Amino acid sequence: MVVSLRRLVNTRHRGRAVRAVKLVKEIVARHTGAKRVVISGALNEILTGKGRDKAPGKVMVVVSRLAEGVYLVKPAIKLEVGS
Repeated sequence: MVVSLRRLVNTRHRGRAVRAVKLVKEIVARHTGAKRVVISGALNEILTGKGRDKAPGKVMVVVSRLAEGVYLVKPAIKLEVGS
């Protein structure tokens, strides 16, 4: 699933990565009907890797069901540390 974060372009720069995390949670909850969405550490690193003001334009994620109404969101590609 590809989550487009392009609507963050028209928002202010400060805290853009924080809003990106909230947007990913909203979109996944809307598509799955989840009551709780958990973001993995690797996905959080991708969203905040360039700092809190520079979020990527889109991110490819995989959604896994943990329990009834609880879903885990992780990146679809593996993050290489140090590059």
